[in-house]
Amino acid sequence: MKGRKAALPDNVAAIPVEFQGRPDEWYQERSDDLRPSDLKDSEREIWDRVAPQLCRVGRLKALFVDVIAEYCRITACLVEARKMLDEEQWIYVTTGRHGEQRKANPRLAQLNDDWRKWRSLVGELGLSPNTDRNLNSAQGDLFDDEFGQI
Repeated sequence: MKGRKAALPDNVAAIPVEFQGRPDEWYQERSDDLRPSDLKDSEREIWDRVAPQLCRVGRLKALFVDVIAEYCRITACLVEARKMLDEEQWIYVTTGRHGEQRKANPRLAQLNDDWRKWRSLVGELGLSPNTDRNLNSAQGDLFDDEFGQI
């Protein structure tokens, strides 16, 4: 049809569509059902915080439970390592034949290694804004319509 589109009559009102998703309790129950039994208390707290949200966006599947559990373990290790380094010293000073030298606490190397593992899992699970945007399947391809018909 050519020409201008007709205006909506005055008696037609735009009705906002409400999201009719599942209740929050369903996501919590689903994440509780999939939670591994060998998680420690600190790891379980992280699971209870992250898993329902991953379930809500469709990333918590039975196949991926081990990856999410490993994320919880690494996150708990990071928290514990930071707490131990705050109680001790991050850097200590030694005096030897070369004078005073500042050295990093050996636990700092473990913290850095755990951080690299954590960062990798964040990327795999889409837990950062950038990776979430990359994993969002709701966003279509820019060229779907034009090149899909060729």
